[in-house]
Amino acid sequence: MRKERVLLVDDDGIALLVHSKMLEQHAEIVTAANANEALEIIKKDKAFAVIISDQYMPDMNGAELLQIVGVMVPNMVRIMITGFADLDVAMQAVNLGNVFRFLVKPCCQEDLVLALAAGLDKYRQSAGEISQEAALTEPLTEREREVLRLLGIGFTSGEIALAMGITIGTVKTHVHHIFGKLAVNNRIKAVAKAKNMGLISR
Repeated sequence: MRKERVLLVDDDGIALLVHSKMLEQHAEIVTAANANEALEIIKKDKAFAVIISDQYMPDMNGAELLQIVGVMVPNMVRIMITGFADLDVAMQAVNLGNVFRFLVKPCCQEDLVLALAAGLDKYRQSAGEISQEAALTEPLTEREREVLRLLGIGFTSGEIALAMGITIGTVKTHVHHIFGKLAVNNRIKAVAKAKNMGLISR
């Protein structure tokens, strides 16, 4: 089985080499010496599961890079490595840039490998959800996903209408569309199939 690909970004050549050696048994590692090089690599090939970037780099810092990557390839898991002085920046990146997690320099192998493993798990989960939904005749809308989630909890049409601030008629329309997309004819079958497909939690 082919290993997932990971992009390491750091302007410190020694750190880049060390981190690459730490992770090479766990993924296929591609390296970039700065943010611009990383973006050029991604433009040519978006097939990366995880990007791990240093924060402090010239021209463009890690937080800026990871926010751009989040727009270019939303399902690529983003991890930041930072120094103690940049912890506030890192936390902002986590909160605003949807960065999955950050590590503090110097990174030991155990912390780096554990962070990568968690990132790969998140990527696989995301890829699984995408592939499962691709099996539908038509993707569910965000509203239909929410209705389906509430059906899974056991909400009635009236309770769903109250929870979502919509009319019962609108709920019934969403439910009808959900049945069609899942190729079922009742709520019990819809919920069971959605759980099997990973569209809602079991």
